[in-house]
Amino acid sequence: MNFRQDGLALAAERRTRFFRQTAVGADVVVAFQPANRGYLTGYFSMAQDIVPGYRSAAVATASKVVLVTGAADAGPALEWVDGPDAIFRYGTFYFEAAAGQPDLDAVCRPYPDFDAALVAAVDAVSRPGDTIGLDLASMHDPMAAPLLERLQPLQPVSVFAALTEARRIKLPGELERIRHATKLVELGLETVRTMLRPGMTEAEIAAIMTAEMAAGGARAYLVSVTSGPRSALADAYPTGREIGRGELLRIDAGCVVDGFCSDMARTFVIGEPDALIARRHGAIVQGLHRELELVRAGVCADRLFRETIETVRRHGIPDYRRHHCGHGLGIGGYEMPIIAAGVETRLQAGMCLSVETPFYEIGWGGMMIEDTIMVTETGYEPITTISRELFVC
Repeated sequence: MNFRQDGLALAAERRTRFFRQTAVGADVVVAFQPANRGYLTGYFSMAQDIVPGYRSAAVATASKVVLVTGAADAGPALEWVDGPDAIFRYGTFYFEAAAGQPDLDAVCRPYPDFDAALVAAVDAVSRPGDTIGLDLASMHDPMAAPLLERLQPLQPVSVFAALTEARRIKLPGELERIRHATKLVELGLETVRTMLRPGMTEAEIAAIMTAEMAAGGARAYLVSVTSGPRSALADAYPTGREIGRGELLRIDAGCVVDGFCSDMARTFVIGEPDALIARRHGAIVQGLHRELELVRAGVCADRLFRETIETVRRHGIPDYRRHHCGHGLGIGGYEMPIIAAGVETRLQAGMCLSVETPFYEIGWGGMMIEDTIMVTETGYEPITTISRELFVC
């Protein structure tokens, strides 16, 4: 599938749904957060990922969207908007124009800085009397100060919570991207399963995982491959450590397809596992099974967490502790809601979650099972499909 071309239609569908179905209270939305800019436009900026403090914004209505970008970002952004007049660029960067191609210097008016470009973009999209919604948790955020001054005496409203809520429920096209990203991680895990031998390094295993992601058109954002005692180190980068017989190998990985993330994990052992490994892995499997038994629209995150923890304790890890047993998944690899103690959020049909029961013991090792699911009215729809068993190689 051409995810980019389809992504334009998908972003338009999201804008229509957001403005017509959400109690947003705004005619025009200014999105500053990278995830929300991507949500409204379909454009996910590499400049945003590599340049600390890079400033950009999307200005959107139900039927129109423009981008405020740095000058270098204007070229890539053109693929995601309706013509060069939808780009409000600032700063300096040089794109030459071949015969018959648009001259960005001529068609995208440059502005001296982000603030000037932002004010011009809002003026171009809004009409007198429009209510402006700002993607800010606080109206005192300095990001919006010049815009707030320009809008006086109008009073903008915050749409931060509304955008966060809208992103929780996935459209079919969004789910398709999450499924594809998950499948690529699964392919990597299956390849590792066939190739794993004593003496391979964590870095070699990570390269296998990354290659499967790249071959499928994805960008790796999480490839945590740790072995032996290092497997107890959550979210650690792989090293040149060689994997020995009888040692645990923990792989926690995710990639991004057209802005949407996957996140899943499995545990391997080279040679037959000893009794302690088998017992502990069996306990975290039982915990995850119990969590999945409880998942459905309306169930409280706190209940999921507490029953999952108690199940792991009863089945072989008596002192099992966790700060959470899962989280939302979508444009971000780690989104709301969090499945944790005291979280009263109730699951909704259409949410995508990563559910997990990791165990880490410094000096011994770690193990992990993490699946991605979509919540339904009566249970869940699996997105991760491979076995939850301990992979013995």
